[in-house]
Amino acid sequence: MKVLSITKRSYYLTLAAVGLWLAGAAPSHASTVTPNPVGHQSGLTYEWEVAMGSSDTATYTGSVGAKSWAEPGNPAGAKGWTHTSDWTLLDLTSASGNTLLSLTLDRGTTGSLFPAFSIFAGVEDVNADATNHTWNNVGNISWATNLTFVDHLANAGGPNGTDSGTGATTASDSWVLAPGLYTLNFGGNPSFALGQTGTHAFTATLTTSPVPVPAALYLFGTGLVGLAGLARRRLSA
Repeated sequence: MKVLSITKRSYYLTLAAVGLWLAGAAPSHASTVTPNPVGHQSGLTYEWEVAMGSSDTATYTGSVGAKSWAEPGNPAGAKGWTHTSDWTLLDLTSASGNTLLSLTLDRGTTGSLFPAFSIFAGVEDVNADATNHTWNNVGNISWATNLTFVDHLANAGGPNGTDSGTGATTASDSWVLAPGLYTLNFGGNPSFALGQTGTHAFTATLTTSPVPVPAALYLFGTGLVGLAGLARRRLSA
């Protein structure tokens, strides 16, 4: 009888350990941040390439023009300036599945940036920004045919840089993204009231975390069942 009790206890411990470990396991690798990535200077001139897995964090700093995300004088569909914005190629191809990406863009130590950003699916290495100095900050870019608009956050200046505003020093948002390549644009959205000009610093922080799936929830439940069984055995002992 004692042998049977030990065997059942070992079973419950094993079931708990395996279930909880598998539920919490998230394949990942250390994120890498590469400035001016080789091979990505012929279309959009990417300032950064960031490679992340399913559970990573990356932080880096740079500078943008005050009106880089939205120049009030530019027409709708071409508000942003390519050459004073900051472009990041985000590589999520190593993610194990759908990933929650969170982005925070903070005002840096220099200037009074009202941070704003856009996110696109894809990478633009074909159509050059050398002859395309403006871009659409709230939709598909007419000349960057390899990008598909996903979302944006405007901060000050209204939805696309046409209204006066006061703005915030931090802008943040998050999305559930499938494994693949993405393009992030960081820039400034001016407030007419402050008449922003010049170059402004920013700090970008990207984090990824796995999105729970039914299988993971099942495994987590299996681990809890194992722990519950072990608890019952102890109570009945």
